[in-house]
Amino acid sequence: MYSITAALVAWLRGAGYAAYARPRKEMPVEFVTVERQGGPVTDMVDHPTVAVQTWAPTEERSEQMALEIRAMARMGPLPEGVSRIDVNAGPYPFYDEGTRCPRHQLVLDVTSRLTN
Repeated sequence: MYSITAALVAWLRGAGYAAYARPRKEMPVEFVTVERQGGPVTDMVDHPTVAVQTWAPTEERSEQMALEIRAMARMGPLPEGVSRIDVNAGPYPFYDEGTRCPRHQLVLDVTSRLTN
């Protein structure tokens, strides 16, 4: 089966970001997380809504990373298996109280294949 989370993590890693499906105990200073939030499936097409979060030492760097990823989503090239990415929201500040780490979030509406 095709995983939009895995595809977006690989896409972001290919662009030079430390990207993961979720934060881990030991993380780099800057990283990106990708989390599917929902979205419908029709026939052989998936329409996931995905949260992409950028974590960095400063608010400015976190926002810069989010803006770079937003530009990638709008201008391509897109990940393999993805035919379209629309920016639903963001980036907006999404400070993490638990880690005290600056974070920004983008919400992406994606059109992708359903199977490999």
